[in-house]
Amino acid sequence: MRSKPAHFLFRNALRWSALIIGLLITLSLAGYHLYYARGDQSSVIKRLDYLLYDWRFNLLHEEQRFERADANILIVDIDERSLNTVGRWPWPRDKLAALTQALTEAGAVVVAFDIMMTEPQPNPTRDLQQRARQNGQHNLADAMEEFVPATEFDRILADSFCCIDVVMPLLFQDDPGIRVGQLPQPILSLTPEQDKRLRVVHANGYTASVPILQEAAITAGSIAPKIDGDGTLRSVPLVTRFEGDLYPSLALATGMAYYFLDAIELKTARFNSAIDVIEGIQFADQFIRTDDAGRVLVPYLGPQGQFPYISATDVLEGRIDPARFENGLVFVGTSAIGLSDLRSTPVGPQFPGVEVHATLLNGLLTGDFPYTPVSAHTIIASLLLVLGVVFSIISSRLGPIGLVTATGVLLGALVSINFYFWAEQNAALPLASSILLTLALGGLHLLEGFISERRNKQHIANVFGQYVPKAHIDHMLNDPDAYGFEGENRDMTVLFSDVRSFTTISESLSATELKDLLNRYFTPITEVIFNHQGTIDKYVGDMVMAFWGAPLEDPDHALHALEAADEMIKTLDRLNPELAELGYPAIDVGIGLNTGPMNVGDMGSNFRRAYTVLGDAVNLGSRLESLTKFYGVKILVGPDTRARIDGWVFRPVDRIRVKGKQEPVAVFEPLGRVEEVDDHWFDELSRLETAYRFYLNQEWESAREVFEQLAKHSKRPKLYRVYLERIIELRSQALPEGWDGTYTHTSK
Repeated sequence: MRSKPAHFLFRNALRWSALIIGLLITLSLAGYHLYYARGDQSSVIKRLDYLLYDWRFNLLHEEQRFERADANILIVDIDERSLNTVGRWPWPRDKLAALTQALTEAGAVVVAFDIMMTEPQPNPTRDLQQRARQNGQHNLADAMEEFVPATEFDRILADSFCCIDVVMPLLFQDDPGIRVGQLPQPILSLTPEQDKRLRVVHANGYTASVPILQEAAITAGSIAPKIDGDGTLRSVPLVTRFEGDLYPSLALATGMAYYFLDAIELKTARFNSAIDVIEGIQFADQFIRTDDAGRVLVPYLGPQGQFPYISATDVLEGRIDPARFENGLVFVGTSAIGLSDLRSTPVGPQFPGVEVHATLLNGLLTGDFPYTPVSAHTIIASLLLVLGVVFSIISSRLGPIGLVTATGVLLGALVSINFYFWAEQNAALPLASSILLTLALGGLHLLEGFISERRNKQHIANVFGQYVPKAHIDHMLNDPDAYGFEGENRDMTVLFSDVRSFTTISESLSATELKDLLNRYFTPITEVIFNHQGTIDKYVGDMVMAFWGAPLEDPDHALHALEAADEMIKTLDRLNPELAELGYPAIDVGIGLNTGPMNVGDMGSNFRRAYTVLGDAVNLGSRLESLTKFYGVKILVGPDTRARIDGWVFRPVDRIRVKGKQEPVAVFEPLGRVEEVDDHWFDELSRLETAYRFYLNQEWESAREVFEQLAKHSKRPKLYRVYLERIIELRSQALPEGWDGTYTHTSK
């Protein structure tokens, strides 16, 4: 047992440690708000703030939360019924011209299109004339000339803009190489000094309407929202900078057309010696407060349907009450699922983008927007510093019950104050950091003094639990001192598995469906790896990396890795029918295995670490996985893996040199355990040996004949087709003396 003086010193050392840690946490969170938070999109703190924003928005939302404008804002919806009646999208532009004309006659004053028209629509009469002349029917072509004006659909649509103010859509791009269509006149041109200093959303390229339509329209507005890091639409830039000029959003452009405004006035403030920030925009008689880059939080009035939706087919067929459109500000957009203009928002997961623009216009006309003050992060940083210092000092004087009580009271006070500013001032102040700091300091000082022999055991369980099966953890906890995180060299086997055509799969599914598919895939695959004593290194998108031989020694690591790879393929064979029943695409994977010396340990930076493996043998394993598709096989193993395994049959695949390595290696495809492989395979392997001998001897015709027979009768013929293609290439080349058949792969 410790003596009383030693115990006293020990207890105070822990207390000082807790105090220092608490202050470091405080300084880190304060520093985050001072230096990083303004541009943050995806950190844990920011994502938690997203959740808290949505929770607060919906919790305190009521029907009259935001003022409704007196203006007649409507949405003409190209909905599913319109598509079924008029035809699939895109519609001929004479249909849009008829729509515009009908809206004009019904009394609308501004029409804003939320549908892109970036390419000219071909004149079908011109096409017919061209075909007639190509067939020598010049008289017929000349006779059709009178029909040309009636099918100049772009001109017909442009002419329909004559009696109404039309706002076209504009999509800004990050890629400077994308410059499509014609830009409208900017609403504000910045001086070179302003352009250099002003913090504002900027773009490098654009996709705009065809010139004939843009010239006929009164202006255009950006339809590119600002999607937050969690995929939710909470804010939209009112202005976007392109080459020193500012262009409006679609809602702002519509409002300016309504008020006959040609320009806006920015209110800016000096942030530091190099940066100016935007405080707000003067719009007519309303001052619109924005964030420091000119973005506004969308003042959602409620779930979808806060504005009248009129089906486009009803407008086209005259089934409308003209009085409904009198002095109307009309947004033409779509809620049809197939046209991909549905957004995830705080008030609904599938909110039509066109209603976002209508909501923003409503806010511009009323001036009623939620906002984040420009100085919000500075205020929060100051609050965190005061909170951290005071809480750390008083916590040492409180017992456990008092500390829990103080933590609860402080949390309640912070949330209440935050809700007050939201409810009374429409001010959206960050809340996550204050909650995190309070909980962190409360938890830290509640745990002060807790240290024992189980600390090492718990540390191992926490770190290795995400990598290794529970049986490994139990074994390690029995002797925690035998396992550390320092890097060490070991002979190990690494496995890489990647889903083929994952980009195509991801494009065919929604984010929710893709997440569900990956969960259904990763769960059984991880279980297979654990069941075969493997350690999960990481998941990267659809890729799984695992290794054998650490943290526990495993003399049969190569065999266990191969058994796991084989079981993974069989697991997918059982899983794919289940996925098909759910309407998901089948999953096909390639797996690379390699054995050799690797460095294993806890690696990374002070900010993020991981228990992982490094080395040339690891890199080769990754290359082998990427080559499985090239050779048409499920699994490829390196030479050392092949040499370590008895009782399995392997098909020689190739002798290769991969990118980044000079020494060639032989690679193999495992066919199965000896007792599981049928005679057909043994006969094929014998003929493959003969074919490869001809190949090495440059007896191209003999090699070709055998490879063709193999390709014709093999269950997995792609490998032999590779060789047949290679023979065609090689037989016309002068190969160096001593050529050993090595093929160099130039890509990763």
